[in-house]
Amino acid sequence: TKKIDKRTIASKRRIMAQSKGTDVVIQLLDQALKAGLTAKYVMFDTWFSNPHQIVQSSQRGLNVIAMVKKSSKITYEFEGKRMNVKQIFNACKKRRGRSRYLLSVPVKVGDPAKDGAQIDARIVCVRNRSNRKDWIALICTDMTIDENEIIRIYGKRWDI
Repeated sequence: TKKIDKRTIASKRRIMAQSKGTDVVIQLLDQALKAGLTAKYVMFDTWFSNPHQIVQSSQRGLNVIAMVKKSSKITYEFEGKRMNVKQIFNACKKRRGRSRYLLSVPVKVGDPAKDGAQIDARIVCVRNRSNRKDWIALICTDMTIDENEIIRIYGKRWDI
């Protein structure tokens, strides 16, 4: 077994404590992957679901399922235009009736100039269970699964 240097561990903790939380998440993902841990999906809440985090996770071979922040500052490429999630929601026709989701659209996440890449993803909008007039948006980088599976998997996050 390797001898653990307590000063090295303390130094790493101090650096992480002084770093932005969004940067620490990527460092922790790198440590988990280096330790041999695997995951089919990484789930984020709105705090960590910015395009940079999503692109960084995807570049590590990890698919993301996350709740999207309804911010005017966070944009995605939709039908050739940069739009925030509210603009995308308002620009699209919603599904009627008792469907599990209101809207599902493909988008591109990230800005090659800022994030180093741009990846495909799907935004799925669902009714907010606590306020039926409101909606929430989920994003998924695995384009092979359907909307109901995205909703089901993200729902498991609340069971943890």
